[in-house]
Amino acid sequence: MRRFIPMFSLFVSLSPIMALAQQVWFAPPDNLQRGTKPPINQDFPHLFDPSPAWGVQADVFLISPFLGSVAGPEATLRTINAFSTRHHMAFAVGIGAAQVDNENPVPGECGFGVEGMNRPKRNAITFKRLKSLGIDVHYVSMDEPLTFAHYYDKKNACRYSIEETARRVAASIAEIRQFYPNVKVVDVEAPNITSPQQWNADFQQWLDAYRLATGTPLDAVVFDADWRLPWMSWVAPSTAVLHRNKVHAGIIIDGTGPGASDQDSIAARKQNALSVQKSKLPFDIVEIANWTPHPSRNLPESDPDTLTSFLHWYQTRRLEPGQ
Repeated sequence: MRRFIPMFSLFVSLSPIMALAQQVWFAPPDNLQRGTKPPINQDFPHLFDPSPAWGVQADVFLISPFLGSVAGPEATLRTINAFSTRHHMAFAVGIGAAQVDNENPVPGECGFGVEGMNRPKRNAITFKRLKSLGIDVHYVSMDEPLTFAHYYDKKNACRYSIEETARRVAASIAEIRQFYPNVKVVDVEAPNITSPQQWNADFQQWLDAYRLATGTPLDAVVFDADWRLPWMSWVAPSTAVLHRNKVHAGIIIDGTGPGASDQDSIAARKQNALSVQKSKLPFDIVEIANWTPHPSRNLPESDPDTLTSFLHWYQTRRLEPGQ
């Protein structure tokens, strides 16, 4: 899967619902090597320069599960944490939340290689390390547990029930709260994994199952929409359900597919942002994110084809009178 004009204090509480001005989360791709694929953005470390080439217009800075894990260099994590604190951004860490059965790989097990899945004790290891490094984690962002643990039906699918998915997620949240007892939990989901009719019929059940399994409600659900589809058929009813449950609603603004070029990707993001604005849906969170080859650079903000330039464009537009 956040972000943000620094107009709030370091940590902005997500309650009550109607009191929250829209938070903007920023989730740029990092420069860590993943297998044989080259990193998407080599300039990631320069986001945290003493005089960065962007306006730091974010409320929350979100790092990937990979960077947050034991694979994340200590120096990088400390640098991001210090930068976020200095610029009054809350710090969020992405996680795989739905636990499989086995601590170590087992031939034929469900969940192996499936996005969003994790193994028992892995989150405990990750967050114990982050705590020992002095990292101030305010949010965890779950990588689509309902999407991949319940609905996903391809290779190594688990197809857990909604209640079983919630119980497996609760085990991860309990691990994390050993070290960060007050962390806020944000659930990112891709509702178009199933039909709008099925999603909308199941969504309240998911919120209830999570609350029952963890003892607390979700703090927010952020939708990862497929812009090629009539996304409001899923997102509009769910946003209303969230607000009735006093849970915040958010949406990721990204491109439409990978994009043919940096310019093409940024143009698509602007079009999608305008679509969100036109919808008039009351989103409490907007996450500016990227996990595709385009745009290929985060910086500088002054270049119209970078991710920080799009962040600045979004922040400027949403604060214009009448927007």
